[in-house]
Amino acid sequence: MQKRQILVVVVVLAGVSLVVSDEAVKPLDFYKYSLQWPPSACMEPPPGKKCEVSPEVRFTIHGYWPQYYEDTPVPPYCDDLRCTNTKPTSANDVVKILKESPFEKELMKDWPNLYARQIRKEEDNLEFWKYEWRKHGMCSDDANKPFEYFRSTLTLLPNFKNLKRDLGFKPGSKVGDILKNLRDNKYKVPQIVCNRKSQLREIRFCYRNNLWTAPIGWGVELAIRKLPTSFYLVVLEGRML
Repeated sequence: MQKRQILVVVVVLAGVSLVVSDEAVKPLDFYKYSLQWPPSACMEPPPGKKCEVSPEVRFTIHGYWPQYYEDTPVPPYCDDLRCTNTKPTSANDVVKILKESPFEKELMKDWPNLYARQIRKEEDNLEFWKYEWRKHGMCSDDANKPFEYFRSTLTLLPNFKNLKRDLGFKPGSKVGDILKNLRDNKYKVPQIVCNRKSQLREIRFCYRNNLWTAPIGWGVELAIRKLPTSFYLVVLEGRML
């Protein structure tokens, strides 16, 4: 009888650790919507990875990431339970949900794993989305609604269908030129990320907690992230330089 009571206490305590009270939750401040330029991303793949097919010459989604004030990333749920008072859907369950979702093909087209192996394309993409969910989605406002998290992120992409044109790419473009072109085309100030070859790799826009609100301005001091406005950008138009 005594052993059974001890086991019950352990189970109860373990259950309590899965949910944080409202008072203990550290609210996030905004989201970072990151769009990547595949030709540049394929120039500097992660260790042991490569792009097996020619990259598309259009922006694709890298992720939708919750942030704290002053551009501090929200840690993964496994590192800090205070990001939500909801028990998140597990990363393993997300794989099944996405595999059975009506928009899996859309995810593979617009939110692809650029380094997926062609013989395991679906599996590698599912692993990529699983990673994004574990690192970012489990601490989002949709922590227990992965279907909504991924579907809503996809719905933002059409807002940037003319982004490549509006950036005004041309030889000798500078960060300051890019920011001016975006401002002239009514975009909010984004964060610009380059790779080590000075190639434009990602552009990140900020959103409030609600996906359906308009993007917010980044602020010039954060937009260029240590890149002076005179910094020259090398823009890849699908060519492997």
